[in-house]
Amino acid sequence: MNQENPMNEKKPNQDTYEEFDSDSTRSRRTQNPENGQEYTNPDGSHGYIYNSSASCEHRNRAVKSAVIACSTVVATLVLGACCFFGAYTAVQSLNHLNKNSSSAEEGNSNRPNSGISGELVIRDDTQQSGSNHKQEPWGDNAVGGSDPSDTSWIPNNVSIDKKPPLRQDSNGDGRAEIETDASGEVLTSAGQGAVSVATVVNRVAASVVEISTKTTVQSGQTEQTVSGGAGSGVIISKEGFIVTNHHVIEGARAITVRLNNGREFPATLVGADEQTDIAVLWIDAGTYPLTVATLGASFDLVTGEDILAIGNPLGALGGTVTEGMISATARDISINGIVMTLLQVSAPINPGNSGGGLFNMAGDLVGIVNAKMTSEEVEGLGFAIPVDIAYPVILELIAHGYVRGRPTVDFSVVEVTSVQTAMRYFDSLNLGVYVYTESHPILQYGDLILAADGMEISTANQLQALIQRKQVGDSLELTVYRAREQITVTVTIVEAVPTSLQPAA
Repeated sequence: MNQENPMNEKKPNQDTYEEFDSDSTRSRRTQNPENGQEYTNPDGSHGYIYNSSASCEHRNRAVKSAVIACSTVVATLVLGACCFFGAYTAVQSLNHLNKNSSSAEEGNSNRPNSGISGELVIRDDTQQSGSNHKQEPWGDNAVGGSDPSDTSWIPNNVSIDKKPPLRQDSNGDGRAEIETDASGEVLTSAGQGAVSVATVVNRVAASVVEISTKTTVQSGQTEQTVSGGAGSGVIISKEGFIVTNHHVIEGARAITVRLNNGREFPATLVGADEQTDIAVLWIDAGTYPLTVATLGASFDLVTGEDILAIGNPLGALGGTVTEGMISATARDISINGIVMTLLQVSAPINPGNSGGGLFNMAGDLVGIVNAKMTSEEVEGLGFAIPVDIAYPVILELIAHGYVRGRPTVDFSVVEVTSVQTAMRYFDSLNLGVYVYTESHPILQYGDLILAADGMEISTANQLQALIQRKQVGDSLELTVYRAREQITVTVTIVEAVPTSLQPAA
């Protein structure tokens, strides 16, 4: 038996083997013999084809080359995909950036909402010079603001145009005297500047805006729903300040202002005053030029004078113009228990008109629409806040966030009109005004207020009216019924400061 000698035999190549005949020295070249094929050497010995280490190395190099080539292709594809995705993302980001930049230039920026700080310069033509009001920063009275303490976005300098009165109060009764021109015509607040209705509308319609609000209310035990409201407002400064009614934005958690051309801006609540039903908003319109109303002098208004009301009736008809006249220049009207001196107008007023502008025939803002009275016997009476009353309130709200010096008391009351309520909450059978504050240094929860400064008290409105005649720091003597006996206590009148502006306890 022939024994293989791997050390001495010539190892065949994997690809080519030279085969010899047993009876001849001539060799035959066999191409690509199969592994394991028997062969015969010239000396008559036999062997078998097998893969040499060189062949294995050659094969490994080939495999490695193939793997490297495949890896290179895959890596190239992955890199190309990453570059494409990166380029696509960059283009999208650039487009988004350009879009935001364009929106900001058009006044559509989404900057944080907040209060005011710095110096406020307000132009008042009645003083013939500017007056500086040192502003004080206040707390979270902004609606929808992401950082209420950041006051950097609201402008420090605010300009408001207010015309001085043309007429005089010669007898000191607080009312302007009727004046006539050379031909006997009664002079109105428009003076010699009266123009046509169409001209007035063309001048001032863009200064009146639509206001929409969202308010979160409690429904049931835990469920909360969001309800929407609508009203109107008037732009009073080129910096973006807008006057509207307190009741339009009361309780709102988000406020949106819509111009008459459809542009919308988120609004900040600068301040609101329930007593005069005045509120001031601010919008960041960027470089967009706002149409600003000029404040006239409601003191000059006369009964029978033509006026225009512009607003957003029904919350869906923004820019609606209605024509009428001044029916009365000073009506004392009680709204929600607060007595207000208002202008009575014949122009049709509808829900959504609140906060809109009342303009004379010179295009001056002479009133802020705020109420409509209806009943089965009344077709509809419209009322507006005289601009002369609104103006100082506007200045206070812009400068301080509230109207300083308003008198109030440091306890709350509730008016009980049913025995069931008295029994349920106060374990009493008496009707009247009860103290509803849990903790007070003098009063106790459940005290029944019988009299204030000697005047009998049976309603909360009576007590409120008495407080409004006081000054901050005055004393108020209360007679209360407590624990089956009648006692007298004295409380001090304090300044009414909104809860959001009060210092933290």
